Amino acid sequence: MKKVIICLALILLCSPIAKAAHGNCTNSNHSHHSHTHSSNHNGSSSNPVYLINREQRTDEIKFPECDKHYAVTETTTNYYSDGTKRIFTNSTIYNSDGSVLVENCKSVKHVIYNGSHYFLVNRNKGYQILDDKAQEITTRKYTRMEILQPDRILVRFDKKYGIIDLSEKTIVPIKYQDFEEVGHEIFLTKLNGYWGLLDIDNNQLVKNDCEKIKPAYDTFILKRYGKYGLADKNGNIILNPTYDKIKKLGEYILVKRNRMYGVLDFEGKNVSEIQYKSIKIERNTLKGLNERGVWVEIKQ
Repeated sequence: MKKVIICLALILLCSPIAKAAHGNCTNSNHSHHSHTHSSNHNGSSSNPVYLINREQRTDEIKFPECDKHYAVTETTTNYYSDGTKRIFTNSTIYNSDGSVLVENCKSVKHVIYNGSHYFLVNRNKGYQILDDKAQEITTRKYTRMEILQPDRILVRFDKKYGIIDLSEKTIVPIKYQDFEEVGHEIFLTKLNGYWGLLDIDNNQLVKNDCEKIKPAYDTFILKRYGKYGLADKNGNIILNPTYDKIKKLGEYILVKRNRMYGVLDFEGKNVSEIQYKSIKIERNTLKGLNERGVWVEIKQ
């Protein structure tokens, strides 16, 4: 009878209800540690990532040619268990007497223009331009600001790019989907899916009607209606878009039409007519494969 009672007791203890109340009935000698579940710094909770180390540093930043202001940046670097790290910065702008001008900035840039001091700061979820009294000049919060010239600022707003001056006057309309400097004050722009070129003062060098534009030394390769052409750095057309292919070859520019090749120099000047089956550079010598199937040196 005692054996029956003992068996019933063991069965009850190992039942699902008993397990929920008392844990597994298997005996264990090691202790069970409880961990609070923690999601990683990217928001995923499947594989918890933990902070393992933190480094902090403070740097004083002196602005070029400025004796009225300086900044102090505090940088915190967090290292995580998955090998990644995140960097956090907090900058404060001070007057020369040590009084605080602007604080709680993620980044700070300083500009002197016509004797006046300006600050491009990233704070409160956006970029702004401030004067030397910390007054806001810009009315918008931009998602990007980059100094092109002291009075020319590349900005991004509502996923569009343009250029403003320090008073927030529009220089280049904020309407482009892409905006990249590809030469001295020359910019590759994308508008409604097509590429063009303009300068820093909004002078249109090449209309936004190209499927592709690619820098090639002192020229630009254009693609329109599936054909390739060449323009100089001022937007002047060197070759009309009638070629099957144009690409860089060493320090030269290779052109192709009707399965035959010719070559230009880096300024787009003609080196050879389109008369070769193939062109290559061998031991720093430019060679072309003629119609007889012989490689000959191309004289410049």
